[in-house]
Amino acid sequence: MWNSVDKSVIRQVALAFLTGFLLYLPFSKYELWFFVLPAFMLLFRIRFGLYWLLSGFVFFFLSLRCANIASVDYGGVSPVLSYGLFSFFAFFLSLYQFYLPFWLWKRLFRDNVWFLPLLYGSFEVIRSHFPYGGFPWLIVGSLSVYLPLVKHSLLYANVYLQSLFLLYTVLFILYRKVKLISLAWALFLLIGFLALKEKNRVMEKAQLIKVALVQTAVPQEDKLQRESFRKHAREILKLIEEANKKGVDLVVLPESAFHFFYSEESDEANFELRLLSQKTPILVGLVDIREGLKPYNSAYLLKDGIAVQRYDKIRLFPIGEYMPFPFGFLKELFPAISGLDYFPGESLKPLEYGNMKIATPICFEVAYYGLVRDLSKGANLMAVLTNDGWFKDSDCVSQHYLWARVRTLETGKYVLWVNNSGDTGIIDPMGMVLERMPYMKRGVVYGEVLLID
Repeated sequence: MWNSVDKSVIRQVALAFLTGFLLYLPFSKYELWFFVLPAFMLLFRIRFGLYWLLSGFVFFFLSLRCANIASVDYGGVSPVLSYGLFSFFAFFLSLYQFYLPFWLWKRLFRDNVWFLPLLYGSFEVIRSHFPYGGFPWLIVGSLSVYLPLVKHSLLYANVYLQSLFLLYTVLFILYRKVKLISLAWALFLLIGFLALKEKNRVMEKAQLIKVALVQTAVPQEDKLQRESFRKHAREILKLIEEANKKGVDLVVLPESAFHFFYSEESDEANFELRLLSQKTPILVGLVDIREGLKPYNSAYLLKDGIAVQRYDKIRLFPIGEYMPFPFGFLKELFPAISGLDYFPGESLKPLEYGNMKIATPICFEVAYYGLVRDLSKGANLMAVLTNDGWFKDSDCVSQHYLWARVRTLETGKYVLWVNNSGDTGIIDPMGMVLERMPYMKRGVVYGEVLLID
């Protein structure tokens, strides 16, 4: 009897590890999106609470373990402490996204399997907003960018509806509902076709401009030391000067591209940057201290030596940019986050100069559907300024880049992905990567984009 129980438990644990690993593969840097199908087939077939919990833990642990690079390699935190705290975080996400919807399903719907995808998808939405502004990461619907034609349906059916589409597809396959599979795919293919037709229509009338995207490639360890960071300014300024000579309409640099604050006008590199903006508009990510001791993470649109407009980052990243209650004690443990908390901006408007109206989500903000939707209203171009140097060339960087492809398909606009470390590039409204700079190569990506209203 005990042997049979032990074998059953071992089998459940093994299957949970397999399921979690299969779920991780689509969100890894290898982009093996199709493994999402067998992963959710196993979840929908093995309806056991602890199995769902453990599968979720393995999935989140493998997918997000790259976050420890920031705390261990650059934050000076011991690996034991970092991975210990991270394990609690992965467990919380698993409890939230996997176990809780399963628990509600068991109690409210009496094992009716058709409600499982709906509950899982609903908790993706809830998780994207709560707590602390939400964690909209590793959303199943984001994988629709790999599906030909269907991906264009993102223009009308957002990423959360795409999650339901993919999850119900798995369930229909599992229970051999051929008619329902055909109906669901026919609907999303039709929506995708109509969206593609609409994109082609508006692109025919759009204005063409030339852009230069500067990948600064400053090692993260240098960015953490002001004097080391300063040494890179000369080469970065030369890249901007080179872009100016090519007659581009816009030069874009990443988040926190230079060592100086925007208001630090006495800094020589700051003076030269403003001087270069007299010829060509420059969009650059800089930190500034305003209103006493309030730090802001901002995108500045410079022209003729001044900031024509700026966007202050609104959705700050917990722990990294501010310390939410009741986790203030972590500042004592992690010296790298012991400084002042950043302050959020308030205005959700694109930056405008001439015919350009540029939505500028900064870093992690690109993952927030509502924020990007509101910020891109009235915009005809999107530029995401970020610095993924915290995570080296890991899965986290690939997951972040995936959101750029999602947002260009959702908004129908070109996205300029401008990263300190890589991969800086241009993504068109079809979700295609037109230009891309290799990881940690300092240089300029040149290209042409359309201003799509």
